[in-house]
Amino acid sequence: MAEQYVGMSIAVVIVAASIALAGILIGVGRAFGYKRVENFGVDELAQSVINAAIIGGLASVIALMSGISSSLVTTQCGTGDAPAQLACTLGGVKAALFSLLQETSRAAELVGYYQSLKLDFVAFSIQPFMNLSGVANILAGQLFSMQLLLMLLELNIQLLNFVAQNSLLLLLPVGLVLRTLFATRKAGGFLIALAIGLYIFYPAFVLVFPDPGPSLANATEVMANFTSNSLYATVPVIDLNSNYAIAGKLDLMSGRCAAGSSPGNSTAGLPGNMTGNSTNVSSANSSCSNFTGGMAVPGGRADFTGDLTLIAQSNSDSLAKVLLYSVLAPLLSLAVTIVFVNEAGKLLGSEIGLSSVINI
Repeated sequence: MAEQYVGMSIAVVIVAASIALAGILIGVGRAFGYKRVENFGVDELAQSVINAAIIGGLASVIALMSGISSSLVTTQCGTGDAPAQLACTLGGVKAALFSLLQETSRAAELVGYYQSLKLDFVAFSIQPFMNLSGVANILAGQLFSMQLLLMLLELNIQLLNFVAQNSLLLLLPVGLVLRTLFATRKAGGFLIALAIGLYIFYPAFVLVFPDPGPSLANATEVMANFTSNSLYATVPVIDLNSNYAIAGKLDLMSGRCAAGSSPGNSTAGLPGNMTGNSTNVSSANSSCSNFTGGMAVPGGRADFTGDLTLIAQSNSDSLAKVLLYSVLAPLLSLAVTIVFVNEAGKLLGSEIGLSSVINI
């Protein structure tokens, strides 16, 4: 699989050219009796052979890590290499998180609407859902967190795109060129180690962590069930002047309507001044007869505040998993990559000869 990358072809050409150059130096040194030139050519030939071994080993490691990364994701996408697999997975997480953000925005709008409703009677006035300000603050905080996580996910995707495009195409060939030259051998070894670390170790270690996509899909479904519940739909503007309509709506949302309610018994829980209003009773009966149970307790009662608690908790669980996948996992993978690049750069930037191999 590594043969498909242009950078690998460039690296092979560079190694071949360095071997030819080393052979020329050896030949010139022997022809003219320049022992120093001959020895320098021998040393450079040895380093060129090491460069060729690095390319061959890297090709094998890329093929191995591509197979491992493919096995770490449940839904295959991308071209099969580790950066493409991770970028594809992050793209799916980003799309799922955006869907959850949309549903959460609708839920926050519903909460704000009912929180502001006020019933004015002759002697007094009440705001039944005024205490929903705490839930509204939670949803607002979650919306802010989702926006931040979307930015971090896009940042990771852009970083992976850079790695996929430049690790084997730019960093590796330049590193091999610099490693071929005596004066820049350490810089070349560092660039080779950096290319290997960014292309293999960084995405592979992130893929080890569980994909938060299924959790986001579940949270989005729970949120969609809440926002699409007909009992929680906003009151039409034309009915806002009627306290009876609003009072009946809030009564249904607060648990009067149970699963399996029939139109014949739906007036049992209505306020006394609503039982004589045929229009309101008919509307309440229709809502109760179509009700099949709340979200929190299937087959139970409609519970607006209880369902809000459920969706807030579901959002928190899914956002925690996204935070792990988009922030903590990349940071841990970056730390592992830095350690690898530091140690491998020292090894690849040194004069690797027979004595070094014996010491290893």
